[in-house]
Amino acid sequence: MDSIAGKSLDNILLDFASLKDIPELSEIVTSFLDGEYKKILKNPTSQTLYAKLAATVTLSKEEQDVAIQEGLFNNQSDIISVFISGLAAFNAFLQANVTGPPLDLRDVFSQDDANTFRDQCLRSLDIDGVSVYQHIPHIELFCLARLVFTTCFPRLISGTFTDSKWMRLRINAYHQRLLSGVSFSRITDATALQNVIDKDLKELEAEIFAPSSTFATEAKVQFLLEKAQIHIMQGLDIKAKEDVKSASETSGFSFALSGALGKRTRFQQTDISQLVVFARSKDVSEEIRVENGDGVKDLSIEDEDHKGPQNLEHNDDTLLEDISFAKPQSDAVDNLPPALAGMLPDQQPQLTPLDQITLLTEATIKDTFLPLDKLNSEEVLPYAIRVLNDKPTNWQIYTQALLVRSRIESHRSRTQERSVLQLQVIVDQIIADTTEEPSPSADGVPEIRVTSFLPRAKASESAPITERLQYIFQLNTPTRWEIETELAFAWSSAGSLVSALEIFKRLKLWPEVALCHHSVGQEDKARQIVRRQLYYSEKGPDMDVYDVDAEAIATEKWEGEIRSPPPPHSPRLWCILGDLDNDPTCWQRAWEISHHRYARAQRTLGEYYARKGDLALAREAYMAATVVNRQNNATWSRLGDIDLAVGNWDGAIIAFQQSIMIDDSDAKTYSNLGSALLSKHAELTTLTKIGEAAPAEGTSPADILRQSLAAYKRAAALAYSNWQIWDNVLTIATRMKPPAYPEILLALRNVIRIRAPTMGENAVDIDVLRALVGEVTSRSPPSTEGVYDPPRGSLAKAVIGFYKDEVEPLITTRSTLWVLAEKLALYVRDYARALSCAEKAWRMASKGEWEGDVEAWREVVELTDGLVSAYENYGGREWEGGVVEKGWKGKARSAVRGVMGRGRDAWEGTEEWGVLEGLLEGLKG
Repeated sequence: MDSIAGKSLDNILLDFASLKDIPELSEIVTSFLDGEYKKILKNPTSQTLYAKLAATVTLSKEEQDVAIQEGLFNNQSDIISVFISGLAAFNAFLQANVTGPPLDLRDVFSQDDANTFRDQCLRSLDIDGVSVYQHIPHIELFCLARLVFTTCFPRLISGTFTDSKWMRLRINAYHQRLLSGVSFSRITDATALQNVIDKDLKELEAEIFAPSSTFATEAKVQFLLEKAQIHIMQGLDIKAKEDVKSASETSGFSFALSGALGKRTRFQQTDISQLVVFARSKDVSEEIRVENGDGVKDLSIEDEDHKGPQNLEHNDDTLLEDISFAKPQSDAVDNLPPALAGMLPDQQPQLTPLDQITLLTEATIKDTFLPLDKLNSEEVLPYAIRVLNDKPTNWQIYTQALLVRSRIESHRSRTQERSVLQLQVIVDQIIADTTEEPSPSADGVPEIRVTSFLPRAKASESAPITERLQYIFQLNTPTRWEIETELAFAWSSAGSLVSALEIFKRLKLWPEVALCHHSVGQEDKARQIVRRQLYYSEKGPDMDVYDVDAEAIATEKWEGEIRSPPPPHSPRLWCILGDLDNDPTCWQRAWEISHHRYARAQRTLGEYYARKGDLALAREAYMAATVVNRQNNATWSRLGDIDLAVGNWDGAIIAFQQSIMIDDSDAKTYSNLGSALLSKHAELTTLTKIGEAAPAEGTSPADILRQSLAAYKRAAALAYSNWQIWDNVLTIATRMKPPAYPEILLALRNVIRIRAPTMGENAVDIDVLRALVGEVTSRSPPSTEGVYDPPRGSLAKAVIGFYKDEVEPLITTRSTLWVLAEKLALYVRDYARALSCAEKAWRMASKGEWEGDVEAWREVVELTDGLVSAYENYGGREWEGGVVEKGWKGKARSAVRGVMGRGRDAWEGTEEWGVLEGLLEGLKG
């Protein structure tokens, strides 16, 4: 026992084998390692904890802490027993709800009123007006684990062991997931819980990656992948990407998305580049390491049995089951990192389980946060394919790979059918592996049995619970009701609303049932379903069962008294009813029922008032929403929009900054922040002029304008193809004093890049371009022999290169662009080019229709005058062993005479005609 004193309980979690030799712990540890959780839950320690849960479940967190302080256990052996009991409760909960196989726990705990206790457990998980799914099997086990890891250990641990942050993090993260799973959103409004999770994440990471850390590399990778899954759940894609990158670096895992020649369809005649993920684990051998209940076992790739649900084939008349790669492939594929050099697409090495999970997490991030289109799905699918092409080494990893592939393939018409059917197979397997014997329903809802495509797997085809749970937190595998809900939405997308409704009804997800009816225009049916949950019937309690006359239900309006106490999820139900009726009193009731904690109600009220034009009330509603949920970036951003609309620049700046602190990947928020700062700049400038403002340090008009420019630049970097944002960068950069010429050039270049394909030369802002050229030519270049070449990195070098490469190829009718090109050529003393540009400008103008247009006539005369000056100034200069233009004088006379000949009838006698006569006179002799 002394060998484990002072250890983190999280380290003990990773090294249970060391506890087997302790006599008083040997039996319970062996049971845990063998997955015999029911046996552990029946021991005295678990029973005492369960009794403590029953006695304190209705108390507040503070009251529960005080009750636990009375002291249950006080020695090392007891503390480890509590620890293992908590683990067994959590694992049994996951076995019953996520992985299977079925677990009969009906005789484990005795309870006088089991239904009441279950309801109390469900209520104890409510946070900020949000409830968990009300039909979670064995929710008492989760609450027992929560009691152990979030309440008991902070009170039990003194100096013997350090705290169990990792398990507390897992419990709280799963709690947040159970809350967000109700509304099937990545972000829950449970701010308090989010803060606890963030705190433990930071502290645990510091402990695991400390220089003195005793955590092995595998444990570090596991933590980073769990962290990525938490950030995915919270909607923080940038943080999740960083976690996956850190995990691959920590494990030494190399992977890259590249192309390899091959055929994807049956009718392809030639090989074209196909996207493939190349991947290699660090120092992987020819053996697969598979963990099971007996420890680590090395299995040869040839001998390992299939591990996972059935992998359905396409059976498509066009698509091949797998890419047919060209033979032979080259020895190397372009753009691969050194660790992957020489790898062939169809001869890749086996990956370790954690590296397989890394690829699946990468795919999940891309699929969850990228726009749903064919191009993105083509780039994401290879990650799942790479895992499926490996020899399966873990049941749950293989199941997750099939699930990820199914999600990705749902975006394409040719693969949508297999996507739905594969998801159905996974659901059938999970339901078969997690369903106990049916028991009578207490609420009168008929039990709808599941029709499975496949029979329950034989024991030889399945996997032990220890293998299924081994990577459950790194995979974040969905619960049975979550994946069934996902299947329902998949059937709905495929056009089978009946199948979707059947699933939603069986799961008793009445909000989703209502929304299904709403999606097909059945507003009255949707309203009736929601009102049935919120109101009693006018016809009496006999209507509150499900076996009454169908016609009576169909005609019932549910306009009796409001149900008391309100049902679970009533804030959400009231909001849905408010959406259906466009009734603000429903959203206000949702806010009141949640004790002013359900932020969705205030967000919806805010939008309602905004549509009505009452921006003051809209702002008040959004302020209330941000108070209860400070982690929702969309709420802060919308509050900023309203502040912009009412002219509250300071409020808008703060709101947009808060939104960016939560998620700095939204270009619109950065752009709006730039607009707010620009408006603030105008206000400060006016106040400064009339002497009413004395700005503090960093808040002068110039400082605010610089901040506005920085915000717009960041927005443009995020929305690289949005020319309006780049145009805003251009506008702000020109307002700077002095103008920010590098930013002007950057913005102008990108506006032209985006708009030139459709607008040609009209995408060029002449005034801005003239300012850039003027800045370059305002300074005399150094005296050098021949043509001057500006130094690399200088504004002159950048502008000249930009003009030659990106502006000149666009010129078709705008002669002014050639005039500016002439100035740049003259600046570097390239006289031949300067004369050529002057000639091009003159030809472009003189070929136009100018006989009846006085402005065009004046431009032609001006350019003719400029051309003659160019001939006089550059024509006789020494150039490459000769002169620039020997016959310059004759060409000049010819140009003047040509214009005069064409314009004589229309313009003879005008002032401009006199200019031409003067030019011709000056060229005589």
